[in-house]
Amino acid sequence: MSNTTATTISNDQTSETSNVVTLRDNQKNENSSNEAVDSVQNVTSNTESNVSAENKAPSTESATPKSDTPEVSAPAESNANTSAAPAMRMATSTTTGYDRNAAGTVDENNENTQGAEENKKLANETGLTSSDNYSSNIYKGTDGNYYKVITIYGNDYVYRPVKVYANGTATGQWATNERDTRANIITTKEDLGNGKVKWTVVFFPNKGLTKNNSTVSGLQSAKFGVALTKDYRIIGDVTVTIDSQGTYIAMDGHGNEKAFTPDPEVTQSFNPATDVDPSGWVNSSTMPGENNDYLLGPYYFTTDSSWGKTNLGNTFFKEDTVDNNVYTQQQFIGEVHDLWTDNYTIRNEDSNALDGGDYYKKHLIYDPLYNGRGGAYSDGFFNSDDFGSAMIFKSQGKTGTGKSQNASYTISFVTQHTDSYQSDLAKGPNGQQFSGIIANTYSYQNAYYNMYSIALGEQRSLKKVGNSYVETQPGDKIPNWQKGEDALARINKEYLNDAQINVLRNKIQNNITDSDALNNIIDEGNSLNDAMKNLGNSIGQYDSDGKFTDHKVDTTKASDRYQYADSDKKSAYDTATDAVSNIISVKDDGTVDKSKGTYADQATVEKLTDDENKAWSALDGVKPKDNEVNSPIGGTITIEKGHTLDSTDAANAITNKGSLTNVKSYSWSGTPDTSKPGSISPEVIVKYSDGTADNVPVTVKITGDANNYNPEGGEITVNRNTKLGPTEAEEAIKNAQSLPKGTTYSWAGEKLPDTSTSGQKKAG
Repeated sequence: MSNTTATTISNDQTSETSNVVTLRDNQKNENSSNEAVDSVQNVTSNTESNVSAENKAPSTESATPKSDTPEVSAPAESNANTSAAPAMRMATSTTTGYDRNAAGTVDENNENTQGAEENKKLANETGLTSSDNYSSNIYKGTDGNYYKVITIYGNDYVYRPVKVYANGTATGQWATNERDTRANIITTKEDLGNGKVKWTVVFFPNKGLTKNNSTVSGLQSAKFGVALTKDYRIIGDVTVTIDSQGTYIAMDGHGNEKAFTPDPEVTQSFNPATDVDPSGWVNSSTMPGENNDYLLGPYYFTTDSSWGKTNLGNTFFKEDTVDNNVYTQQQFIGEVHDLWTDNYTIRNEDSNALDGGDYYKKHLIYDPLYNGRGGAYSDGFFNSDDFGSAMIFKSQGKTGTGKSQNASYTISFVTQHTDSYQSDLAKGPNGQQFSGIIANTYSYQNAYYNMYSIALGEQRSLKKVGNSYVETQPGDKIPNWQKGEDALARINKEYLNDAQINVLRNKIQNNITDSDALNNIIDEGNSLNDAMKNLGNSIGQYDSDGKFTDHKVDTTKASDRYQYADSDKKSAYDTATDAVSNIISVKDDGTVDKSKGTYADQATVEKLTDDENKAWSALDGVKPKDNEVNSPIGGTITIEKGHTLDSTDAANAITNKGSLTNVKSYSWSGTPDTSKPGSISPEVIVKYSDGTADNVPVTVKITGDANNYNPEGGEITVNRNTKLGPTEAEEAIKNAQSLPKGTTYSWAGEKLPDTSTSGQKKAG
């Protein structure tokens, strides 16, 4: 329990435990005034017991059933003024009738599966993070500590919980310690299962800056922030709850200020995906980026872009004053936003807190990327290149009585963790590797520097060999690990995905002393492997002799059986195939990616196989014949008498030929007679590529010579009583010589012109 001391300091006093400090030459005092500490409030200190992040379980003489095992919570800060996470509860043995060495529960067959819920429970008890895809398990080691083993592509990576307390190196800051850091930052971690983690960080839990067993000073443009390693991705909103009291000076970020009396509790939030502009500036409906009376210039940076990476490094890590945003080339809203994390050194009281060398007062960060001033610090532990995102905030408040801000900030967000990304994180000089968050504060006020940091998460387990540090292997910590690997080798794993292999490994480790159980697990694994081959065959995989080529998904979906099946059968096939793809992940090149398949037991695999085969067999689509899908429409064409109809005429006689598909040819049925003017109704034959045809009635209009010539009437002179006949009719046509040979002439009408009398007579 913490000891509580109430202290009141008048306006012109300073805390006796404070130390005058001096940073390197170019560190910047954000406030022009160097007045004494302004009015402080009666506060309680929060001296804590020294709880390490190891979660070491005490040994027990006799086995204790799992149901009687108390929970173990992740290490958390405690504070008299805040509702901090409960203190860590220690675990007893997890054995259930056998000397089991790994964590987990057993089923009715006395086998451990460490399913998602059990993995989540162990994660919360130990401070480790649950697996996102059965690619990691949590084990109890021979030393009583808990370890997470990630297995990626057959390689094992061993991690253990870690909580690192670090403070700045300014003069006087060397005298600060872990307990001083705990007085200013509280970090907690709740595992939600399947790699999801809820993080909560409380900055200034005493509503101001303080030290262990000391007084509290209100905030004066105090900077604080959180950085996440690249294996964690924020999902959803980041919420910031501000718990305030008293009036203070609020600034708008552009040089204007006012006295402001806050609401006692206000919650603001932003979504990193939607509320952050390209410069990293946060601006949401509840968290204004400017004119925010509770915060100055919130920013969120990621390493996804070069400018984002530089901004993140400059603000969170770089050991220098940072005024400008590299994207805008202008001053940050709220001015300087630097946290100087590279400057911080480790102050853990627990001598076993970190792997990788003597760490007390060694630098927290090894920074080969950003720290041009201080250098990379070869004594640093965690690589700055591990971090992919960071959020930076700044309090309100100024120096002077009634001007500082008495407030705490509780930041909360949920992340999705990826085991495979964790194993690829960059390392420190001695192979140190960190996964998690770093929470930092940095403020110069009242002539004192306040530089505190907590790193919470997991570290790569290392062991010293000679003068070097090497990565711990599972067999170094997990009892009977090699015996388990030997048992695993007896399982044919050719068709198993990595998640299935990892579950089998965990079952073996949890039954390592029971030969009958091991044999059952080996049989189970081999049967599961056979079932996985059958599942693969159902989608055309694992098919060396080509018997299942037509079952390949791409082949099936391109087939007539699928293309022309009814929608219900196509949907059933798609659903079954999608379910299989969750277990057997096929890459674009047609090979299987075992690392992406999710876990499935034999019963599930066999059901999926049956569902897939039934859905595939039910596809009965038949491609319709061309004459079944085409409907040619006959039209009308006009030709001259005697014209020989050809294929072009046949095509032109079909009015919708442009919409027809797979047409091979157009032709005429028989030989239509075009020797006489008039209309005829022959048939056009439309032949298709598949050999089918349509006979289409059309209309052909045939025109005579009258349409091509224009006889011109003239005058003729005949003797009285001449009988008019064809000869006289021809003579009456002025251009008769231009008319075609064979043209006949006659007089129109029944009554011929009267030639019995002299004079002009009309004939028509």
